[in-house]
Amino acid sequence: MPATTRYNKAIQLLEEGKPVFGTGLIWNGNLDEMTYFADSDYDLVMIEMEHEGLSFNNLRTSLQFLLNRKRVIDGGGLQADPTPIVRIPPNTREQNQWVIKQALDTGVYGLILPHLDTVEGAMSAVRAARYPQVPEYYDAADIWPIDPDGNLLLMGIVEEPTGANNLPDILREVKGIGAIWAGPGDMSVAMGHRGNAGHPEVQEMLLRILGICQNAGVPCAVGCTAAEVPMRLEQGFSILITAPTRTAGGLEEGRRISGR
Repeated sequence: MPATTRYNKAIQLLEEGKPVFGTGLIWNGNLDEMTYFADSDYDLVMIEMEHEGLSFNNLRTSLQFLLNRKRVIDGGGLQADPTPIVRIPPNTREQNQWVIKQALDTGVYGLILPHLDTVEGAMSAVRAARYPQVPEYYDAADIWPIDPDGNLLLMGIVEEPTGANNLPDILREVKGIGAIWAGPGDMSVAMGHRGNAGHPEVQEMLLRILGICQNAGVPCAVGCTAAEVPMRLEQGFSILITAPTRTAGGLEEGRRISGR
């Protein structure tokens, strides 16, 4: 595969030093949502299986509805736009390699690995994602950046202080982790702040994770609102995960006028 060819748009943008805008997490099997996001301008769509339920059949169907065939034709190549990746159910420490293998068999372009907190768990995930396949598969779908021409993105979520403490070792010893997601939700619980993701100590932890990633040259992701986008870009986050706003203007106006 020529080095200039990129099937994974997110990886292409990261290599070009451009921010990646992703959305999620979209329920696996929600075909209406998949159709909507197929026509959106998001670079990356994250499909949720961690809390939705493990169904590879639903995942295969979801990928078909997320595929924007017109955009592929207009692009003159085979780049997936938006790029589909999936959050798998097992915590990384569980080392359930079969889930990784079967998720990749569906054709996703990357995996989100929950609770990345040890070198051993990270190594297990990378080994599972490089399981033997036909030569054509290796040419197109090896892990980036171990393979500079690879198109599979493994993004680990650091969502506990243990993971943050071990992150320098993880990124130094396991080169197949292509990005890190600094996750505030579970981190706030683990830090004793009961889901208060905005707590100053939690926010400080996110910036600590970002700094570790920057020192290792690894992209760092964070969830944010539209109002927070300028701040997160200025801080240096490479992947911004936002959610489209769902509004009900007519309902709100009617309730306001009627006093309900």
